[in-house]
Amino acid sequence: MKRMIMMTSMAIAIGCTADLSTEDIKVAPYKDGKECAVSLTFDDSMKEHYTIVAPELEKRGFRGTFWMCGAWMPADPQYDTTHFTWAEAKEMSDKGHEMSNHSWSHPNMTSLSEEELKEQIRKNDEAIIANIGKPSTTFCFPYNAYNETVLAEAMKGRVGARLKEFWLGGQHSPKEYLQKQVEDAMASGSWIAGMTHGINYGYDCYEDPSEFTDFLDYLKSLEDRIWVGTFRDVAAYVAAAKGTTVEVTKTGKVTTVVPSTNLDKTLYETALTLEVNTGEHKIKAEQDGKALEVLYRNDKAFLSFSPFGGAVTIR
Repeated sequence: MKRMIMMTSMAIAIGCTADLSTEDIKVAPYKDGKECAVSLTFDDSMKEHYTIVAPELEKRGFRGTFWMCGAWMPADPQYDTTHFTWAEAKEMSDKGHEMSNHSWSHPNMTSLSEEELKEQIRKNDEAIIANIGKPSTTFCFPYNAYNETVLAEAMKGRVGARLKEFWLGGQHSPKEYLQKQVEDAMASGSWIAGMTHGINYGYDCYEDPSEFTDFLDYLKSLEDRIWVGTFRDVAAYVAAAKGTTVEVTKTGKVTTVVPSTNLDKTLYETALTLEVNTGEHKIKAEQDGKALEVLYRNDKAFLSFSPFGGAVTIR
């Protein structure tokens, strides 16, 4: 996948000991200036997502995206031990994981009538809101089957849909394969999404489940270079960066920065990262009267700002 971040113009306000030019400032492709982004996604509401996957992600400070089918959520967990419950889904959501729409009952959506298509999406959206209290703002197509009509319907009120993925489990999970996906993403500055179903059971489960945790450890070892974010978080960042303009004006050593966007704030509220070539200089940044967090790496400063906020000042 090609890099998906663009900014059409810039507007920033800066005053510091360095005489910065507008060329020294840009919006970073990914959060905190990371080289690439990786989203870890898990299909079909499997119980192991609650008992194994979520806890292992949390141990490493990661959060995942879990695609749910409402028809498969057990009303009585005593009679279905293979899927997590709505209560468990809400617990995962409360811990920061993304719980999102995988259709109501997992049909091939390209074979549905218009009314059936809408019902599969609507019914699951309503169930997610009712049981978790948060809307689903992304979508995953059962069997990865979609066409232009299905995609257009599924994308209403959403920031993204999973259209391409690499395998996390099954015969595709040897560490050489998994690490190559990440190495290629870092080299190309791409956003990639990994997908699997089960860990110990299911058609694409691991022959050796330790390969899953080993891969998480590998990602953790590269966290200064890789953004491991939920599908929604990365999709929203990509869209917000593309849909935001920033107008740059500069007087002497003071550059003034005003972001502007017409995006729906309820969908695309996210912090973007501003990259500033500062050399050895330190800066302080504010937006709307609040100090902004600044990170330093490789003679650059990275600060988070809201595309929906007012002018950014850096001193």
